[in-house]
Amino acid sequence: MTPALNVQAALSGKRVLITGSTGFLAKVVLEKLIRSVPDIGRIVLLIRAGGNGADARQRFECDIATSSIFDRLRAERPDFLTAFFAEKIECVTGEVTAPGFGLPINAFHALARRVDLIINAAASVNFREALDEALAINTISVQNITELARAGHAPLIQVSTCYVNGYNRGAMHEHNVSPARAAIPRHADGHYDLYSLLQHLNHRIALVRAETSEPEELARRLTDLGIAEANYHGWNDTYTFTKWMGEQLAMAAMRGRSLTIVRPSIIESTLQEPVPGWIEGVKVADAIILAYARGKTNFFPARPNEVVDIIPADLVANSIVLAAAEALQSAPATRIYQTCTGSSNPVTVGRVIDLIKGESQRNWRQYERLFYNEPKHDFRVVSRPLFLLMLRAMRVGASGWSAVRKLLGAGESPKLEALRTTQLLALTFSFYTAPRYVFQNDCLQALAQRFSSEDRARYSVDTSAIDWHDYLGRIHMTGLNRYALRPRKSKAMQAAMTRRDYAWHRMDTEKNLMVINSILLFEGPVDMERLVSTIAHRLPNYPRFTQKVVQQRGRPHWVEDEQFDIRRHIELERMERDVNRAELQDHLTRLAHLPLERDRPMWHMTVLDRVNGGHAIVFRVHHCITDGLGLVHVLNHLTDDNGLHGKTPSPVGHPHRAIASNKVCSAVVRGLSWLKIGAHVARLSILWPDAHTQFKAPMTGTKQLVWLPPLEMDRVRAMSKRMGVTLNDVWVAAVSGALRQYLGERGQCPDGRALRAAVTFNLREKANAFQLGNEFGLVAVDLPTNVDDPALRLRQSSERMTAIKRSHQPRATMAFLSIAGCLPTALQHFALNLFTSKGSVVLTNIEGPSSRRYLAGSRLTDLICWVPQAGKLGVGLAFISYAGQIQLALFVDTDLVPDPDRLMQLTYDAFGELELATGDVAAPQPAEPALPGIVITAS
Repeated sequence: MTPALNVQAALSGKRVLITGSTGFLAKVVLEKLIRSVPDIGRIVLLIRAGGNGADARQRFECDIATSSIFDRLRAERPDFLTAFFAEKIECVTGEVTAPGFGLPINAFHALARRVDLIINAAASVNFREALDEALAINTISVQNITELARAGHAPLIQVSTCYVNGYNRGAMHEHNVSPARAAIPRHADGHYDLYSLLQHLNHRIALVRAETSEPEELARRLTDLGIAEANYHGWNDTYTFTKWMGEQLAMAAMRGRSLTIVRPSIIESTLQEPVPGWIEGVKVADAIILAYARGKTNFFPARPNEVVDIIPADLVANSIVLAAAEALQSAPATRIYQTCTGSSNPVTVGRVIDLIKGESQRNWRQYERLFYNEPKHDFRVVSRPLFLLMLRAMRVGASGWSAVRKLLGAGESPKLEALRTTQLLALTFSFYTAPRYVFQNDCLQALAQRFSSEDRARYSVDTSAIDWHDYLGRIHMTGLNRYALRPRKSKAMQAAMTRRDYAWHRMDTEKNLMVINSILLFEGPVDMERLVSTIAHRLPNYPRFTQKVVQQRGRPHWVEDEQFDIRRHIELERMERDVNRAELQDHLTRLAHLPLERDRPMWHMTVLDRVNGGHAIVFRVHHCITDGLGLVHVLNHLTDDNGLHGKTPSPVGHPHRAIASNKVCSAVVRGLSWLKIGAHVARLSILWPDAHTQFKAPMTGTKQLVWLPPLEMDRVRAMSKRMGVTLNDVWVAAVSGALRQYLGERGQCPDGRALRAAVTFNLREKANAFQLGNEFGLVAVDLPTNVDDPALRLRQSSERMTAIKRSHQPRATMAFLSIAGCLPTALQHFALNLFTSKGSVVLTNIEGPSSRRYLAGSRLTDLICWVPQAGKLGVGLAFISYAGQIQLALFVDTDLVPDPDRLMQLTYDAFGELELATGDVAAPQPAEPALPGIVITAS
C-alpha cells in the first residue's frame, strides 16, 4: 500500500531553495509556503544582482517583499510576516545562467549543504526571445540547478510547461515528449540526447553574431533563428522549444535521483488564494483582452470549438507544494505532473471569448483601467486562411487612407496601427488559440489522493471546481483591472491647455528653445532596466508626461498619446570612457540645442553611463509642461529617500498625496486685484529699455551651459541670517556683483545706470505643484550693479525685492503671458520682444529637495538646472538648492557672453566677497516680523 503523504510533516524544518522568485508564479508559491507552512525551516532565494550593484537582499526588499501578493498576510498577521522575512528568508546573490551561479566553489558547496529541496521556477516566458537568451535561461541554467541538486542530494522540482508537447496532437499524457518533426537521438534511459543539437544551435548563433554587430539587428536575427529552429524540430516558438530541452537536461542529470517536472498550461490569475484574481503583468489571454478593450483588434485567428487550457496560478502553486512533499517523503524517481483543465473541466476558445466579451459589454464601467469607452465593436474568430486574407485587404485600405492623411498633414491612420497590433498578437499567440490536443492530469489527481482530506482542501488541485463563468467573467477581469493595469489618467486632466502654457508652447524659435534643461548626477553604474521600470511606473502619474498638444475646435488641448512608449523618451548613450565635468558641459550643451519632438509628449531623458565615476541623466522638459516648482515635485515623486525602493512609489511628493487649495475671492476684491494688475502691465510696457551693454546685443542662437562645484547651504544661510535678509536677496546681490565685475573687465563702466533683471516669482502653493503647468510671474528688478560696496549691494537688493513682494507685478506678468497665448504667433513674438527688451538677464532660484534622494537605487549627488530665456533675453543665471548645497548654473547665448566660465567664476567669487563684507555686520532688527523668503521657480 502506498504510504500517505503530509505537507506539514514533509516541509516542517526543511530548507527550500527557490529560483525565479521575482516572477509571477514563484511569488504565489512563496506566499503559499509562508502562509500555510509557518514551521518551514528556511526559504533560500537565489536572486541575481541588480545592475547598480544591489545584492539579493536589497532586490528582495525592493521587488518581492513589497508585492501585493502579501497584502493578506500584512493585514492578518503583520508581525509574523515581518519576523518571517527577517529570520527565515535567506537571499543568495547569484546568476542562475552561470556555472556554479557565479559563486566561489566553496560558497556553492556550502549552499548545497544547507538546502533540502530545490524549486526551479526561473524562466523567460517571452515566446519570441532571442535564441541565445532563451537557451541560457530555459535550458543551460537547468544544468547549473541540477549540479546543486546533486551536490546537496536534494530533490528537484522543475517547473516547465504543458506546451513542451509542441506540434503533437491528441491526448497529451504526463510522459516525456517526443519531438513532432526532426529526429533527435534518444538515450536508453528515456531522455533525449541534446549534445549534437546544442552544438548545432551554438554554431548557428555564432554565425549570426559574426555577421551582425548592430544590436537591434542582432536581436532580430537571433529571434528569427530561434523561431525557425523551433518550427523545424516541432515546436511553435523559442520558449516551448527551450523549455523542452531544459526537461531533457534535467532528466539526464538527475538519473537515479528525485526529479519532478511540473507542467502548467496557460497560467492566469488566482482562483481563491491569497485573494481571488491576483495577477502580476499581462499574460497570454490578457494581451488579446487588452487589445479588444482599447479597440486595437476585432478579429483573430482561432478554432472556437477546440479546448483552450487555462489554469489559475494558485492551483499551479498547490501542485508544486504537493509534488515537493512527495519528493521529500518518497523514494527517488522521475515524475511528471501536468496542472491543467483540458481533461477534467474543459472550456473552448469560443466560450472563453463569449464569457469575456459578454462581461465586458455588460459591466465595462466596473473595469475603469481596462476600458476607456464602451466596447461596442464585435470580436470575431476566423480561420487562419480567412484571417490572412482579411488582414491583407484591410492593410491595403488603411495604407491608402494613411497616405491621404499624410498629404493633408493629419498623420498616420489609427487603423494601420490597429492592424499591426492584430498581426503581432496573431503571430505570437494564435498557436495557443487554435489547439489540437488536450492535456491530461491523471497522475496529478492520483497524487492528490495520497494526501489527507485536509491537505487536499488546503492545496486543492481539483480543476473540476472551477466555474468558468464566475472565474473568467468576474474574478479574472476584476484581478486584471486591479492588479495588472495602472490607474487610468483622469479625464479632468485631458483638457484645454491654459493660455500661459500655450504661450510657452509656441515660444520656441530656432535661436531660442523654451526647454528646461537639468542634469542629475549619480554614484555608481546605471541599472537601465530598473531605471526604465521605475520611471515607467511613476512618471505617468502626471498626465502631462504622457500627453501631446493637439489643436481641437480651434484651441490647443492636452490629449493622451495613444502610441506613448516610455523607451522613446529614455535613451542610453554609452561613453567610450569616463567623462569629466568640462566634457560633460560640452555634451550637455550639444543636447540643449536639440528641439523636442512635437508629435509626442515633449520631454526626454538621456542617460550617460560613465560620468565622474558614476552616471548622469540629462532631463529635458518643455516649459509648456511645467515650471521649476512643478519639476521639483516630479523629481521628488520619481526618487526615494533611500536606495531600496520597489515598484511602489515613495509617498514623498506623490501627486495623489497633494491637496489642491482653491481660494475664492469676492468679486470686489478680484476686481480691485485686476485693476492693479492692469496698472502694472501698463507700467511695465512704458519702462525705458535697459542699459545698452554687451548683454543687449542680437543673439545668434549658439548656447552654452556651465556650472561650478556647489556652495554649502549653511554658509549662505548664515550670511542671510547675519544681515536679516532672505537667501534670494543674497543671490540677487551676488549676481549684481558678478555682472558689475564682468562688465568692468570689458571696459563697460558699471557705475552709471543699473542693469535690470527679470526675476522669477512663484505664485503657486506647494500643495498644488502636482498639477504642473506654469504658475509664476516675472518681476523687473533694478540690480545694484552700480554699487561698489558688497554690503550695500546686499541691503539694496533686499529693499528692492521686499518692495516687490507685496506688489501685483508678478501677477501682472503672468496675466501678460496669458494674454500673449491668445494672440497670433507673430504678435506674441512682437509683444514678448518688446517686453523682454526692458531687462538684460533672467535670475532664478529653485528650491530643490532638502535631503538626499535615490533613483532606481542610485544616490543622487548633484542636481543642476538651466532655465530658458524668452524673447531678447540671452543670459540666464540660476541656483538650485539640494541636500544642503547650492548649485550655480549659467545658460547664455555665446555672442553675448563668449566666456561664460568667467562670469560663472565671478558669481561664485561674489558669494565669498559678500561673506567677508558681512562677517562682522549685525543683523538689523525689523520693525515688524520678517517676511518669509521668496520661493523662486524656473522660468
